[in-house]
Amino acid sequence: MFTTVWAASPQPPSEGFTPNWSREGFWRQSLRQVVPLTGGGERVRIRLSNAYGTSPVRVAGAAVDGRRLSFGGGGGVEIPARGEVVSDPARLAVSAGESVAVTLYFEAATGPATFHAQAFAPSWRGEGNLLESTDGFDAVSESWYFLSAVEVDAGRGDGVVLFGDSLADGFGSTVGADRRWSDALARLTGRPVLNAGIGGNLLLNDSAWYGERGVRRFGRDVLGQAGVDTVVVLLGLNDIGFSETDEQPTYKRRRWWRRMN
Repeated sequence: MFTTVWAASPQPPSEGFTPNWSREGFWRQSLRQVVPLTGGGERVRIRLSNAYGTSPVRVAGAAVDGRRLSFGGGGGVEIPARGEVVSDPARLAVSAGESVAVTLYFEAATGPATFHAQAFAPSWRGEGNLLESTDGFDAVSESWYFLSAVEVDAGRGDGVVLFGDSLADGFGSTVGADRRWSDALARLTGRPVLNAGIGGNLLLNDSAWYGERGVRRFGRDVLGQAGVDTVVVLLGLNDIGFSETDEQPTYKRRRWWRRMN
């Protein structure tokens, strides 16, 4: 039985709070994303999301820690518009607290990319096929792209999902230090803890910047995770705050969000 040990909630391509590549997407480029795991196992697989894509995205190749992944036995895969794919399991022993590097190569243009805006972790981009290299990555972003989950054959069913807005997402956390409170909770409890927060997210309304409304994404971001039996919900603060700034320009909403968080 596979258990989700890392997750990030997908968002539509947008400007975001820091520079990102979601609107331009990728073409003849490799993307390297390092993510912290909250559980261990002997086999690993990944989930890739094109939840907000209007056309299929072709992934020419993928690897975890330099080990090639397959999809239905093939080296590449097409993620359908509005859909997701899961890789075949790869034999790779990992432990809780360990980080793994997931590398994706896009030979064809992806178009705008489904992403998670505030990763509080660096992702790297480089030209060409760098699936078997750690060199050549010369651009950095603080967002995650297409990657929505890492699962291992832990056989556990005691996972915890933190579902909410910036407080769950880890707003203000030191970039690259894995010091969100979801990381701390995983270390404290020894349980798989998944972060399903989106900065600025609303319970009842969709937002181009802050993702789909909580009531709509709950099924995908919580119930869709493998091996989960507990969810912690903290969502609704932004509904109250944004109700006072309705129809205000984007920069005013952004300024209010920063004050509140």
